[in-house]
Amino acid sequence: MKKFVFSLQRLLDLRNTVLEEEKTRLGQLQAALHRIEGQIADLKAAFARLARQLADAQAEGVTIAELMALNAHRDNIDLQLKELALRRADARLRVDKQLQVVVEASREVSKLEKVQQRQYELYREMEKRAEAARVEELVVNNISRRVVG
Repeated sequence: MKKFVFSLQRLLDLRNTVLEEEKTRLGQLQAALHRIEGQIADLKAAFARLARQLADAQAEGVTIAELMALNAHRDNIDLQLKELALRRADARLRVDKQLQVVVEASREVSKLEKVQQRQYELYREMEKRAEAARVEELVVNNISRRVVG
């Protein structure tokens, strides 16, 4: 009997390629989200340091110009945090959408793999039947030779 060949192998290969590309895209989007979250953490730490610096400066006495400069720096960090929060929300949305794309691509691959498995099981069953028929033919031929001879 000839070797098993999955009739939809090219389609399965294509779907696997698409799945890998979508997973790569998801990884890139997740990395971008992590970078944004890292920037937010850094800015929050800078904001906390600035708040301590501002409190220390006020306790020691500070000029109005220095106080205004520290407040302006604090406001700048606050604006950056708000902008990064918006970027983070957008990045999370992109990650979620891409995750759905990956899930759907994975489902497509799974469906084809199940079809492949069913086809292989049918092939194995046909192979067993063919082998049984061959053995039966050998036995019949052996018996015929003994009877004739």
